[in-house]
Amino acid sequence: MTQTMTQDLRLSDLSVGYAKRRIIDGLSLAPIAPGSVVSLIGPNAAGKTTLLRAIAGLLPASGALTLGEHDLMAMVLADHARLVTYMPQNLPERVALTVLEGVVGALRASPIDGPPLSDEELLERALGVIERVGITPLAMTGLDRLSGGQRQLASLAQALVRSPRVLLLDEPISALDLHYQLRVMKLVHALARERGMIVLMVLHDLSIAARWSDRIIVLSKGRVAADGIPAEAITAPVLAEVYNVVGQIEAEDSGLRITIKDILPHDTAAS
Repeated sequence: MTQTMTQDLRLSDLSVGYAKRRIIDGLSLAPIAPGSVVSLIGPNAAGKTTLLRAIAGLLPASGALTLGEHDLMAMVLADHARLVTYMPQNLPERVALTVLEGVVGALRASPIDGPPLSDEELLERALGVIERVGITPLAMTGLDRLSGGQRQLASLAQALVRSPRVLLLDEPISALDLHYQLRVMKLVHALARERGMIVLMVLHDLSIAARWSDRIIVLSKGRVAADGIPAEAITAPVLAEVYNVVGQIEAEDSGLRITIKDILPHDTAAS
């Protein structure tokens, strides 16, 4: 068996909920290979963020969740976090740290494998990630002084500095302008290829998901409605079933052109 196969992320019969409410019930996915960029799409309350948080070990779950030889459900959170890093939609408010301090702190909180890094090496690594994300001018700016989009970029730098095997991104471009949307998508795509990292992200923009994803998983009410390459997962019947809209899908060199034409009556979508 090759190393690539042994490092797949595998998820089987996963169930997750809050209190007595089950959000995801018995969900299974085909293995996700290293170097893959996979997008989770679907309407609000479909279970996308819940699934990410369960994979990150932040919500109790039942079923099977493995990364190669690692049983993620059996690991303590600190060891889990060395392999899987979760970037939430928003950083905590009123954090009295600079962007650089936040990135260094993230690395200290979840050290990478290998010998401990010196303070100089920690700083060098943090600055390198900040530069690659494109926020070097903000390095000494307080996190509490950043705009929403800048905070997302700082949060991405905190996630990337740990060099995880699995990077979970929850709406990483929702507050970004067009320039930084493209920059972030190009960056995570390149890092997946360079490092053999699995990127699993929640996106709402279907065109961006189609352009930058190797695979798209469509969730609806906690279940998988479609799963495959973008042209297989995003289709007019799927849009009708999951989003209750009339859509037209056309292939382009850069991905898919997705045009939403109208809203379906509820009884039509349900039939």
